[in-house]
Amino acid sequence: MAPGARRAVARLAATARWIRVRFGASRFAALGLPGGAIVDAGLADLAAGETTVVSLLVSLAAPRLRREGVPIGTVFRHPESRLNRLLSRTAGDLAHARYNAFLRQMVSFADSCRMARIDGDRNAP
Repeated sequence: MAPGARRAVARLAATARWIRVRFGASRFAALGLPGGAIVDAGLADLAAGETTVVSLLVSLAAPRLRREGVPIGTVFRHPESRLNRLLSRTAGDLAHARYNAFLRQMVSFADSCRMARIDGDRNAP
């Protein structure tokens, strides 16, 4: 296994452990949170260093997600403009609508995280 891949696997395993401690499951999708599968995929892509719609979305929402207890390591710089460009290439005229829909999902996910935490820190700023 290449060193970069080994680091990505280690980061993903550490993230799963942290999520389990804070939320009671190793994946957000298993908790049934809205947007949980997107965040799971985004965290995996970030750990692997892949630039995808979901990794850029998690990078964009990182400050809010961190406040809600989501373990996010290094994120991409300038995720908003990069996400807009990527969506423009893949969704064409629907890029803006998709961008807004993704943002709404991240807000719903972050709001749900506050209630799903089991570590006793639900009222953290």
